[in-house]
Amino acid sequence: MHALLKPITPCLLAIMIACSKSNPDQVKRFNSPNGGIFYTVETYYGHGAIDNDYTRVYLHLERKGRSEKVVVLSGTYVNVKRIDWLNPKENRIYIDGGFTDTFRNQVTIFVGGGSETFHAYLQEDQPAGQSK
Repeated sequence: MHALLKPITPCLLAIMIACSKSNPDQVKRFNSPNGGIFYTVETYYGHGAIDNDYTRVYLHLERKGRSEKVVVLSGTYVNVKRIDWLNPKENRIYIDGGFTDTFRNQVTIFVGGGSETFHAYLQEDQPAGQSK
């Protein structure tokens, strides 16, 4: 039998599964003024098939001992500089370059028997002294 056609051993299968799901290389947390609401920015370096670096931004909501998260933004080579909370339900995400493939300006999260809706605005961050 040809070497490429041999059956996969349980050990090899376990290694393939373990390597296929990778953890982010960097995680930043941005807390809201209200407890139980925050963003995480998860960045992966050198993991993508087409584009090596990619970022996912999740909005988290914790209520009544439960938590849920939803993707708000994802893309390649995206650098999230900061997240400013305009009020408890609205925020602005500042990015410095990159290519977004997903951006949700309104998300509703269902957790702990209820739901909350949040609004996000995407803003390209500019160096000091520059304007468009």
